[in-house]
Amino acid sequence: MKTKSLNTIGILIAIMALFISACSSSPLTPPDKVTVQLSWFHGVEYSGFYSAVEKGFYADENIEVTLNSGGPDINPIDEVQNGNAQFGIVSGDSLIIAKTNQQNLVAVATIFRDNPLAITSLSKDNIKKPEDLAGKTIGTYSEDLSDYFDLPFQAFISRTELDRESMKFVVLEDFQGANDIKAGRMNAMSSMFATDQVVMTRQAGDEINLIYYKDYGVDLYINPIVVTEDYKQSSPDLIARFIKATLKGYQYAIENPEEVAGFAVKYDPSLDLTYQQEVMKAQVPFIDTGDAPIGSMDEDVWKTTQDILLEFGFISTPIDISTIYTNEFITH
Repeated sequence: MKTKSLNTIGILIAIMALFISACSSSPLTPPDKVTVQLSWFHGVEYSGFYSAVEKGFYADENIEVTLNSGGPDINPIDEVQNGNAQFGIVSGDSLIIAKTNQQNLVAVATIFRDNPLAITSLSKDNIKKPEDLAGKTIGTYSEDLSDYFDLPFQAFISRTELDRESMKFVVLEDFQGANDIKAGRMNAMSSMFATDQVVMTRQAGDEINLIYYKDYGVDLYINPIVVTEDYKQSSPDLIARFIKATLKGYQYAIENPEEVAGFAVKYDPSLDLTYQQEVMKAQVPFIDTGDAPIGSMDEDVWKTTQDILLEFGFISTPIDISTIYTNEFITH
């Protein structure tokens, strides 16, 4: 009996030794910490990031993510360039302009694959195609179309060969649905988002027509995810894990739009849940176009963007498009 007891104790000691050895030789790896600078205030445009946090997709990749709200006084390009954030959400045209100014950034994915910008009008006015805009008053960001945000509309006029003199331009004042049109200030509104704009008008009981810029050769990426070239070179594995988790988050958002709207409200309790749910549903076709993996980018879109910037003098010389973006972190 004494021998049997000693053997049992010996076995227990051996098991404990193996357990202690395993714990000491395989310590938990601290999570990689990254910050994302959003391009605007919190909302379901960033649902993939929220989903990746809430559903543990970042945790699965051993990443701890901080999401910084944007706004009119925050430039995501500067925040990424100066190291305050490792990832930023910017527009494709601003990325090319930054590149020409020696700010060495690169897009590693995009949120919307299709351009959601459109010319909005009330259905009763029967404005359905470019030529229907002749003789109409259009809401723009500046009366002479010199504002940077009028660039897509200028490109639309150029590519459709519309007579600029046949239209009148007034400055947009109210971005809530079609209020400016209903107030009689204009017949159509330029460069409006077909996501939240559609929801706003429907909630107001208005029926609208949309003329999409992308259907007339003005295809731009409005929200690519960018990093510095240095970060891309130094942390490719971390970027790959981050993008994998983020796009998994967007896939989850596409499949669960009502649930993820609630995630957005957690980040900003002032948001209206029903509105966020409807906007999420409206933006699904722009995230998942069905012809390529979500998050991936096309060279032709980047070429179009650069051509527009050259045409209207926002950049003076072309750059190597291959340095602007990469799909290497997109899993098929």
